[in-house]
Amino acid sequence: MTMMTPWLHFSGGDYLIFKTWIPESKGAIAGACIALVAFCILERWIAAFRRQMEIQWGSRALALILEKQRNSIDTHIDDKPEDLSNKIDVIEEIIPSIPATSVTVCSRPRLVPPFIPMHDIPRGIFQAVQSLFSYTLMLAVMTFNASYIVSIVLGLAVGEVLFGRIGRLNGGRV
Repeated sequence: MTMMTPWLHFSGGDYLIFKTWIPESKGAIAGACIALVAFCILERWIAAFRRQMEIQWGSRALALILEKQRNSIDTHIDDKPEDLSNKIDVIEEIIPSIPATSVTVCSRPRLVPPFIPMHDIPRGIFQAVQSLFSYTLMLAVMTFNASYIVSIVLGLAVGEVLFGRIGRLNGGRV
């Protein structure tokens, strides 16, 4: 049974992710480092793609909420005044389709966005894939092989340079 070296080292012989992947020669370690860099770049691309999808899902959810509010305004139009003393938030709005008629709309800010399966199921899949990537990288770091750690840090940095601005408002600038 081979013992793991419990300090930072550049030597080979450590298990990397799988039982059969044990880079021992310098060339095998270099190949493993290149694979880790590519894996990290892919992880940053997935994170950027998820951020972009979050923006789209958020705007679609907002559009659905606004459409639902518009539909509820149209169904609650009546000419009789109601007692508004027990309402939390009252907004008066003029509807352009009915001239000179004010409508009282009761609105509460949503604390939780609505569950939309077409948004939330892919969001869960993205989270699972990102978690898988993160734990895989953590296992590579736990070998204490310094060349793997340097490769992971460089791969994450290159991936962030390539994809970090995607899915951020104003290109990541405030």
